[in-house]
Amino acid sequence: MGQVEWYRNTTWDKDTSELFETKLKRARGPFNKAQYLRIQASYLLDSANSEFQNVGLQLMRRLIEEFPTEDFSTIFGKEQLGDYFYKTGQFEEAEHFYRQVTDHYKRKSRSGTSGVADVKLAETILELDKRDKFEEAYKLLTVDFEATGGSLSLNDDRFFYTRVAAELCDQLDKKEEAKRLAGLALEIAKITEPQFTRHKTVGLVRTTNDILDRLRKISAG
Repeated sequence: MGQVEWYRNTTWDKDTSELFETKLKRARGPFNKAQYLRIQASYLLDSANSEFQNVGLQLMRRLIEEFPTEDFSTIFGKEQLGDYFYKTGQFEEAEHFYRQVTDHYKRKSRSGTSGVADVKLAETILELDKRDKFEEAYKLLTVDFEATGGSLSLNDDRFFYTRVAAELCDQLDKKEEAKRLAGLALEIAKITEPQFTRHKTVGLVRTTNDILDRLRKISAG
């Protein structure tokens, strides 16, 4: 095992756990300890093994409980928890963590996150079909997004934003706005040229036929 690999394990057992705890104890300062916890947790949350995922959840929650003031790690960790719960269909839990990240946007900045946790929150509200919160989600994507410095330089982020906003506007019966946004999303989805010559997959839109069909239906009115 390489010297820097002790906090990037993709599997977990007694020996791995003991080595991790020994190394973590020796790490310098709360900033580094928090970062190592978050990185290790993220590797295990990405595992297909449910037992390893549970360890990842424990480590991420430990990060938040033991290092609550280490925003550099805890805010991104909360977004990663939101992503995990969204991916596993636990939308109430996902909403809980995405709200904490978007609150951070309002109090501080988007730095250290994906920059689109508010879009993820709006998508989660749609998934939950919480119609009493649709107007709140619309505000997140319009007034709050601009006020907190939302930026959409990458095509996949632009697609995500316009796709979620189009679906939300459609549900709110804002038909013209929904059509415009759906049209924009469909145009962005057609872009196949890489945005960066050295990173050919960064920004490329990955979507499904079902999503494109929904957007075509909204765009058609």
